[in-house]
Amino acid sequence: MGGGVQMDRVSGSGTRRARGRGLPLSLVILRYFAYVLAAAVALALGTYLVFGILVGTGAVYPANYGDTALAETSARLAELPSDDAGSIDDAVPSSFRWALFAKDGAYLAGDAPERARDDLKAAAFDGLAIAYGGLSTTRYEPVELADGSVCVLTYDYMPQFASKGLRDALPNPQNLLLGGFAVLAVLVLVGIAVRAARVLSRKMAPLADAARRIEERDLDFEVGTSGVREIDGVLGAMDEMRASLKDSLEAQWRSEQAQREQIAALAHDLKTPLTVVRGNVDLLLEGELTDDQRPCAADAAEGARQMGTYLAALIDATLGDATVFAPAERPLRPLLVRLRAQAEALAACGGAQVAWSEGAGLPEALRMDEALVERAVMNVVANAVEHAPADSTVEVRVRADGAADAGGVLAVSVTDVGPGFSPEALERGCERFYQGDPARAARGHRGLGLHVAAEAAARHGGSVELANRDAAEGGACVTLRFPLG
Repeated sequence: MGGGVQMDRVSGSGTRRARGRGLPLSLVILRYFAYVLAAAVALALGTYLVFGILVGTGAVYPANYGDTALAETSARLAELPSDDAGSIDDAVPSSFRWALFAKDGAYLAGDAPERARDDLKAAAFDGLAIAYGGLSTTRYEPVELADGSVCVLTYDYMPQFASKGLRDALPNPQNLLLGGFAVLAVLVLVGIAVRAARVLSRKMAPLADAARRIEERDLDFEVGTSGVREIDGVLGAMDEMRASLKDSLEAQWRSEQAQREQIAALAHDLKTPLTVVRGNVDLLLEGELTDDQRPCAADAAEGARQMGTYLAALIDATLGDATVFAPAERPLRPLLVRLRAQAEALAACGGAQVAWSEGAGLPEALRMDEALVERAVMNVVANAVEHAPADSTVEVRVRADGAADAGGVLAVSVTDVGPGFSPEALERGCERFYQGDPARAARGHRGLGLHVAAEAAARHGGSVELANRDAAEGGACVTLRFPLG
């Protein structure tokens, strides 16, 4: 197909996808919310279970342990002397912090933090019993020892490790368990999110695959399903689009194929009358002709030769065997002689003249596809002759710009004194089928001449430049450039 679409087999317009099957997308999303809720409940139960085991084994004291053990601890302290801090520390469970003060209020010993000593002293001598904080409540209990010193016990309503080493090294068990719960909750959420992303990506995979294959113009496939109702709806619409596009492209391909076969047949049929023309022109050239007749016959023979070349290329193109670009080192002089003769003959038919000039320093040979260069130059000349007024002159200048080893080019400029290019034509003149004047189509023009020239130059690594002459002179100038190297 002209657009590069390969249609190896036809499977009709495709099957219409059934709608309304599969899970709604809301249920798929709700399922993962349920996973999050279930994970949160499981973590909460697990945290509570671990806490219960720690309390049951005695590794952790419950939050109210201070209240339940206060009387017993106070009784043990009352029997101890103030000069035995070790015994006092052994008698106080880890749920309590303590501070020992002499009768005169001097601090003697304790494991309470220094910042709490003022409150502890107030509890010992000023009757402070409870201190309320932002998130906790602290109780104070003064105990008078045998020698009259005072040991103040303080505790919060908070679980605590039974081991004083763990109490001092770690956060309290409640905060530790809550922190662990938070970390595990984040890990579980991340895991669920990754799982949801993978599942949704897998559900979307048929959609991405269908879009990719349609983009690659591979339309002979069956669109998959995802199991999600909304995504399957989009897949169904895409499948219908694929089938419609396939039918359209196959119809276009069949139409183009029929046109190509018809053009190939017509081109082949033209070879017979062309052979007759060439044979008769050759016979005329072998016979007696006047000085005026012989150039005309020679021009007719050359035109018939060119037509034969173009017909062969047309047949190859319509049969899918496009003309191969075959550049080779070819002598330049014979090509220029032939181009000049063709240009003069074409201009004479159009009621114009050709002013041919060649600059100094032209190379003896040029690496080129000779037939393609000839076709490009003659298309530009034909375009100029068509727009040139009657009895005007079309100038063709051939020159070498720069040296071959310095990026030089062979430049062929064709200039006429016609109306010149419009601003739009200067931009689009080399586009395929572009016609600045709609009336040109009615005169048998298809907007291919400059496009063919531009394509030929581009295949050689060259270019085409469209320009207008000075306003005083008028007309257009088209310059073809072919690399010398």
